[in-house]
Amino acid sequence: MSIIIIEVPHQRSPSVWFAKDEQHIIQMARNVEDFFYEEWTMENAVAVFGDEIPTEYSDILKKDKTVMVMSWSGQTQCYRVEDADSEIDAAKEAIGHDLSQCYFLTVADAKEFVLTAHADVQIALNKFIAENDYLFGGDA
Repeated sequence: MSIIIIEVPHQRSPSVWFAKDEQHIIQMARNVEDFFYEEWTMENAVAVFGDEIPTEYSDILKKDKTVMVMSWSGQTQCYRVEDADSEIDAAKEAIGHDLSQCYFLTVADAKEFVLTAHADVQIALNKFIAENDYLFGGDA
């Protein structure tokens, strides 16, 4: 299942690309945004921080025994495992974090979205559809 990604920067023209599936989005976040998503135990925290484990990590680890660590673009956060976003949601947030808007659409949704999108997004998406009509069933 292809996923169409529309990135709308704050000042430049939108760009459009596609991912083969959700795992591809996660991999792109790792490659481009230094995305990291991992469940840690106290042993992981000690290996990284030594004796100076930050309070937010140690508080969760003392209570729950594990903590979900997420990082991208130099920003690292930790959450209780049950409160953490899914890996795909965190990856999408990482990809879109520095953009004005970022859309993740199915092919069918992209066909509909192009009809109502802002003009600069319409131009970029129509160009993408024309160049990649095989993704859209060849009827672009």
